[in-house]
Amino acid sequence: MNDEPSAPSPWAHLRAVLVVLHLFAITFQALPSVGGGLSRSAWRTPTVQGEFQAWSTRLQSLGFSITLTELEDQLWDFAVGYEQGRRAILRPFLPYLRYCGTWQTWRMFVAPHRFPGRLEIEIDRGQGWETIYVARSDEHEWRRTWLDHDRFRAAVFRYAWKHYRKGRTEFTAWVSRQVGEDYPDAKRVRVSFLRYRTPSPEEVRAGTPIEEKRVLKNVRKVVRP
Repeated sequence: MNDEPSAPSPWAHLRAVLVVLHLFAITFQALPSVGGGLSRSAWRTPTVQGEFQAWSTRLQSLGFSITLTELEDQLWDFAVGYEQGRRAILRPFLPYLRYCGTWQTWRMFVAPHRFPGRLEIEIDRGQGWETIYVARSDEHEWRRTWLDHDRFRAAVFRYAWKHYRKGRTEFTAWVSRQVGEDYPDAKRVRVSFLRYRTPSPEEVRAGTPIEEKRVLKNVRKVVRP
């Protein structure tokens, strides 16, 4: 009787290789990525600049001689190199990842958004602008079921960033069609964001008013159904 173990079949070796490649692909795909945030215009926003200031101050307190500008430039060079390397490594696995649907489609939050943009939609019936929707408002709640939905809010959050111009334009076109259904007498629609700084706890307790500025205004003719 032969007690020697049989040699693994070729399929067993191939299966082991495929498992290793699968684990490598999904693990590397899940690693952090700058994604759409790799934009100099996005890095110039007050929220991002505030983070650079905070981290340069922390590093200086630890004895590192680095300015805000130097930190930003060094991180930019690192991010560009990292993203280029990540894309090159993942490129052979892209067809497989698409087929299996194993994408990491969202990014983790890295810091609080201190200068958010609140969505506001207005219509013009020929007598000036009339507000019909303000995010999280109980007074102006047109299409609130849609616009306040978690999935929709994730998209709207991006439109409040300047470099998402294409998405903001397409969103405005969609809004114009919905307005055309609900307001037959509306002539124009304006989609804009009110930019403001989130108040500190002391400001909230004191009731200090926070200045708001209307930015990223998109105006479009209402499209009739």
